[in-house]
Amino acid sequence: MLKLYRVYLAAHYVVPLVTSTLFFVIFLLTFELFRIMQLMSSSDVSFNFILSMILDIGVTLIPMALPLSVFFSTIFCINKLSGDSEYIALRSFGLKKLQIMGPFLIVGFIMAANIYFLTQQLVPNAHSNLRRKINIISSASLIQGIKSGQFFTTIPNVTMFPEKVDETTKELTNVFLQIYTPANKEEKVIHAKSGKILHEKDEQTGFETFKLYLKNGNITNSIKGKNDVQKILFEEYTLPISSQKFSYTPSTKEIMMNGRQLKNFIDAGLDSAIKKGFKKKVYVNAKYEYWNRLNQPLMVLIFTFLGFCLGVKATRSRGQNSSGKAILVLIGYYAIFFGLVGMAKSEKIPMYLAVILPSILLIIYCIKLYRKMDWQS
Repeated sequence: MLKLYRVYLAAHYVVPLVTSTLFFVIFLLTFELFRIMQLMSSSDVSFNFILSMILDIGVTLIPMALPLSVFFSTIFCINKLSGDSEYIALRSFGLKKLQIMGPFLIVGFIMAANIYFLTQQLVPNAHSNLRRKINIISSASLIQGIKSGQFFTTIPNVTMFPEKVDETTKELTNVFLQIYTPANKEEKVIHAKSGKILHEKDEQTGFETFKLYLKNGNITNSIKGKNDVQKILFEEYTLPISSQKFSYTPSTKEIMMNGRQLKNFIDAGLDSAIKKGFKKKVYVNAKYEYWNRLNQPLMVLIFTFLGFCLGVKATRSRGQNSSGKAILVLIGYYAIFFGLVGMAKSEKIPMYLAVILPSILLIIYCIKLYRKMDWQS
């Protein structure tokens, strides 16, 4: 009988689990679609590049989607089991509640282990790859931002006004530039009758150069506080606007650190983080990231337990709606969770308490439901 039960679960639980996981990942992915569509407007971006970005985003969403899919798949399977009167047969053969719930917990442990290892290495790598690709797209879209008859101020301390820009060849007509160097308070004003944008990038090294090739113009140099003004005429002049500002190497963030890096970063303390150039906010977010990575596998097991209790409870009490109650429980859990995390980020309570306490409350609620099941012991 137990063997048949496991076959039944394999048919009615695994498939909904995979399907619901894909659904939740795609659903969460829709919130990124507008940004992805904007990126696709760049002529320098290939379809394969956009597809790789979507895959990276999908990987980062799995830890959020999997607990929800386990939760609702468990409820669905238990409802199906009860609707077919299979639970009566199982109980009549002397199976206890824990024995019936056992296969669900086994799958839950497998999913929890997968989430743990995903969040320790694969998800941080996906975040890092995604940020790098966004930097690549941002630099490419920078060129698209240079328009005829419009001021271009995207590059810090540089203002450019081209009277006309050829969208195909990127050739410029009547170009005015103002470049300010804060270090020595030097201001450089350039006027050229024509020019061209030179944009080169190496995706393997993650290095990019952005230059202007100008023809037939003049350069006026002046330093604030001094009366000396220098004027230079030129026939051809290549101006390096940027060679490092658009490096493809992303800045390090807590979501990009693997498990060992994150723990070492936190253990080193706030003072060490500040000395390395990180803000206090990054250190606080790192503590949240660390405890949340530990909490996500735990949530898979809790949601498995909760889904089992709600599913069986709904079948024994027909006046209740298991799906509706499940949604209310989720809303309550995440309301408490994010409320406490907000308090922890304001340093009112410890971060570990903010992350773990809602899970403990949910476990207590699960135990209460488990004990109140309308079954014979």
